[in-house]
Amino acid sequence: MPQTIIDIDPSTPIADSLKQLQLPPSPLIFLLGDFPASCSGPAASIFQRAVAPVALEVGAIIVDDAKCCGCAAAIASAAIDQDRTPQLLGIVSNDRQASDIDPNHQQIVRLPAAWDHSAKYTLKIADVLASQSVPKRAVALLFGGTDEHKKSIVQCARLDWPVIVVAKTGGLADQIIAAMTTQPDGTLPAPPLDPDLREIVETATVYQSTVDGNLDDLRRQLFAQVDSSAALETLKQAWERFDELDLTALRKQTLFRRIEGVLIVLAVVAALLAILTRVIGDAFPLHLMVIIAPILISVIGAYNSHFRDGNKWILLRGAAEALKREIFRFRAKAGIYSDEQCELASRESKLAAKLKDILSALEQSEVNKTSLTEDPRPDPKRISFLSPEQYVVERLGDQINYFVSKTRKLSRKLTAIQLFIYLAGGIGTLLAAIHLDIWVAVATAVVTAFTTKLQADQTETSLIQYNQSLASLRNIDCWWRALSGWEKSRRKNIDVLVDQTEKAMESETAGWVQQMQAALDKLTEKEPPAQNQ
Repeated sequence: MPQTIIDIDPSTPIADSLKQLQLPPSPLIFLLGDFPASCSGPAASIFQRAVAPVALEVGAIIVDDAKCCGCAAAIASAAIDQDRTPQLLGIVSNDRQASDIDPNHQQIVRLPAAWDHSAKYTLKIADVLASQSVPKRAVALLFGGTDEHKKSIVQCARLDWPVIVVAKTGGLADQIIAAMTTQPDGTLPAPPLDPDLREIVETATVYQSTVDGNLDDLRRQLFAQVDSSAALETLKQAWERFDELDLTALRKQTLFRRIEGVLIVLAVVAALLAILTRVIGDAFPLHLMVIIAPILISVIGAYNSHFRDGNKWILLRGAAEALKREIFRFRAKAGIYSDEQCELASRESKLAAKLKDILSALEQSEVNKTSLTEDPRPDPKRISFLSPEQYVVERLGDQINYFVSKTRKLSRKLTAIQLFIYLAGGIGTLLAAIHLDIWVAVATAVVTAFTTKLQADQTETSLIQYNQSLASLRNIDCWWRALSGWEKSRRKNIDVLVDQTEKAMESETAGWVQQMQAALDKLTEKEPPAQNQ
């Protein structure tokens, strides 16, 4: 097949030189290392039945050193045997002889003579290619390997590329697996003395496979790293379910607040009308309103007791927030969604299971007596994975800003309502002092109305919980910003960041749901007397 050779110009950006290849944005499978002759049969099967088919299915570019032996020759042979040939790209040093370049690689990138660290610049070129795909997708596949390949794996770890290490191929691959394998007695192996190997063990995302293992497992591992379509589709569906729950919760909240407001106003009006009948007499219009007010209270109260929009709002809001927490854990690839915990089950299957659990629990409640609002809010920025810094901005920072704004509003609301209560109480005392006792009932009704409003909204309790959550989130933010760049790249610290943030949010939501449910139960207890006025 015709072969295109592109020489990199060191005086221009790498991306400009690569434009000559006219490659579409694609995920990357980066082959490293070599395998002994005794493994040539199983290795050929891996390339024939796993690597080449996966690359074809997802449109990935296979990048290697384009040698006439080892991994490059094996994948070239496997590519030729496919119905369609996957894209093979070789990256070679400037002094490589033409006789040592595999002729079955369609495209070759040749490094300039000035770049004497070929492993370093090979990874730079591969990273530029991988960065063109959105989201960035790349995986390294290591067979055997020497000290030369050790530097390449270190670079993969620093680029946050996952590495699939094929065991029983000797060399570096078996060294990595041995350094990461727990002893039969349960003890962890001693940290490697070699600094590069230790960095790989401590910082790289390593998946283990074997040259004679189940190829379906290897295919699944490759798919998980280079094919984001299933994960992004699951994420999109999760956001759609969240939008339904969120919008329906807002609709129920608005309806509940309106009913609550009408009942409070009617209670005050009923007290005022009762007094007016004693002051100005039982005139027909006034008498009619005195009759209508309790009837309205009874009808609206009965509607509220039957349809329980407040309870539905609380259940929907709790479910929406639970789903949102899982979505952000998924997007940050933290906890059960981390690469290390997704070897046996994909992260999208775990999110789908969580989504099912949340919605199933909701379906068993009184929410199943209402319809969900279907009005999706498409936002391409939401359908993506997040780096730790992006998570801090989109989740942690956003929630801190929300709580800051909310605590200010609740503080002003609490102060204003309490002042109204004190003012109404003072007016009632004044009316009693000047012997207008009959009007004291109106002042008392106003005080009761505002007190009921505070209890129904749980303003004071919510303010306390929001301030506690705000303090927790600020502490997490302060801790994260105090970490060094290297510490921020550690998976353990990323998991702590996401886990503590989401737990703080879960604690706030659980407390809010419990307090609001208790408040609604108390209001329900108060409704029968109001209906019998």
